Amino acid sequence: MEEMGMTDLQFKSWLKQLIRGLEGAKDASSKEETDQKLECLLKDLKEDLQN
Repeated sequence: MEEMGMTDLQFKSWLKQLIRGLEGAKDASSKEETDQKLECLLKDLKEDLQN
C-alpha cells in the first residue's frame, strides 16, 4: 500500500501547532514548567514520526 504525505494545509496546521507549543514553553513562568512543556512537545513529535 502506498503511503501518502501531508497536504499543504495539513502541514501548515502542524506547523502552527508546533509554533504554539514552542511559544507556550517560551512563556512559561519557571524553568520546570518550560522543561515540562518542551518534553510534552518532544513526545508528541516523536509519536508523529512513528505513525
